[in-house]
Amino acid sequence: MAEPTPRVKLPKSVEAGVPFTVKTRITHPMHTGERHDSDGELVPRRIINRFVVSYGGEVAIAVDLEPAVSADPYIQFEMAVPESGLLEFQWVDDDGSVYSLQKHVDVD
Repeated sequence: MAEPTPRVKLPKSVEAGVPFTVKTRITHPMHTGERHDSDGELVPRRIINRFVVSYGGEVAIAVDLEPAVSADPYIQFEMAVPESGLLEFQWVDDDGSVYSLQKHVDVD
């Protein structure tokens, strides 16, 4: 499997305190642990089980994901920030891997 690749799309700039849309996606197969490979062996469960977004060092959103989520999970949400700052995104895999991405949000 290729290394999971996280992506985030933000507006170029936002207004202080006004909600804006954040779109995220990570390439990941999301194996449920219920499929078999070509040799008939069970493919071990491996999913992104947690997604966390922090702003200014505080958690802004946290989501627990379940095996029913499709491959390449896409998460979209609204949020507002009071000033320009750094958004930190983390996707946590069953195998303990953590995939991170940081994006700066600019407030007009």
